[in-house]
Amino acid sequence: MAFENLVIHWRDQELKWLLLDDAQLPLREGRGALEALAEVLSENELPVHTNVMFSGESVLLKTIEVPPKPTRQVLDAVPYLVEEYLACDVVDCFIAIGERRGNHLTVGVIDEALLTTCLGQLKAIGLDPEFVGIDLDLISSDQCLLVVDDDVALLTQPDAEMVAFETAQVLTRLELLYHGDPLALNIVDFTEGQPLEGLLPSSFVEQSQRLPAPARSLLQYLHQQPKTKRLNFRQAQFAQVSQGASGNTWLWQLGKVALFVAVLQLLFTGAQGLYLFDQASSMAAEAKTLYQGLYPNDQNPRDLGRRWRSRLNAGGQQDQVGLTAVLDTVSPALVAARLQLDNLNFNAGRGDLMLQLSGERSEQIMGLAEVLNAAGFQSEIGTISQEKSSVRGSLRVRMGGRP
Repeated sequence: MAFENLVIHWRDQELKWLLLDDAQLPLREGRGALEALAEVLSENELPVHTNVMFSGESVLLKTIEVPPKPTRQVLDAVPYLVEEYLACDVVDCFIAIGERRGNHLTVGVIDEALLTTCLGQLKAIGLDPEFVGIDLDLISSDQCLLVVDDDVALLTQPDAEMVAFETAQVLTRLELLYHGDPLALNIVDFTEGQPLEGLLPSSFVEQSQRLPAPARSLLQYLHQQPKTKRLNFRQAQFAQVSQGASGNTWLWQLGKVALFVAVLQLLFTGAQGLYLFDQASSMAAEAKTLYQGLYPNDQNPRDLGRRWRSRLNAGGQQDQVGLTAVLDTVSPALVAARLQLDNLNFNAGRGDLMLQLSGERSEQIMGLAEVLNAAGFQSEIGTISQEKSSVRGSLRVRMGGRP
């Protein structure tokens, strides 16, 4: 049989345990010493998840007020803040840190030898619990609530200490806690061997409200409570060890992810480089074909950029400025005016440049003409026609007018 979850209620050496399937349905429940649980587990596969809850009778669950200082200083002060509540030496105890709300901090204090023994015995039978908490910490503290089964009673109330004690002591403990003054309680009853009315003072029974049990047993009820933000003793030197061979499995996994990302980046960069190289080769071939088509007598067309500049400027030598200078001025002006160059026609004999332009507004073409005039050229606007949401026009630029 495959078990998904194992829940253990640890009360001295008297344990209760509950085995559940992956749907959180109870499969088997028992009690006794740890050896009895080990015998049950030896007949089946080990559970996937194990949770242990210590009884509030053997540990201290306390909310203390801490100074508003950095966490490191608060942790150093915690042993001195809880020492007065202990019946043993604080150096023999392990203090687990729970949730902090403002200046209030929840701590759990347990005999370090008890916790060491518990984890060691569980490890010996193949169990490594991921959650080791306190039963009282899983009970809601926003109401006066008494949860009782045949062995233990758990009492919580707002703004007061939570208490765990043997069920047989319910009558005495309630009278001592409230000095005979009846208290209205919400009671969840999991008892089977004895009626609850015989355990409680009659005054409490009259004012209390019996709530329906939300589970078959106290252990299942505790297991159903959320574990987030609950105190867990698996911290500091008792933290759960990674299952990797060296305890650094997560580092290995992180390294593999980083390597995978780096390989992807290299592949992407390489593919981009190949694409750009292919584009550059195609453009170079097109440029060479165009040049050879215009100048078929040039038998050694190398350094096409220099040859283009030489031939373009050769036609305008009678002017004091060549075509390249005009283009150097026109190109940024076109970009600034947000115009599109549809056609360019250079007449070397007349020394002028005809631009066919398109844009959103006619003012853009007029603005370009003003910029070129300010740069020392003679620019003349030709026809401008409106085409739906755009305009098309021509602009003649004479190079001879520039000083």
